[in-house]
Amino acid sequence: MIYFISYDIADSKRRREVSKILENFGIRIQYSFFECEMEQSQLEKLKNEILKIIHKKEDSLRIYPLCQDCNKNVVCCGNGEIYIPKSFYIL
Repeated sequence: MIYFISYDIADSKRRREVSKILENFGIRIQYSFFECEMEQSQLEKLKNEILKIIHKKEDSLRIYPLCQDCNKNVVCCGNGEIYIPKSFYIL
């Protein structure tokens, strides 16, 4: 499944840490917005790693699932490319 993940983190150090974690899981679309293709187990791992860093009273993390049918309707205008999920993985 594809997920859009955004964050708003008050502290620069925590923001950098979260950004580095997300870079391991997906593609940066904008400064605090990532597009990630992953299984549910990977999403849980990602969420757990980030929840160890952020302060729930000061920061926010939002995860939006995007189904395959919805992904076909994504429109990208200007700079950037539309992420096309892999139909299979080679390990």
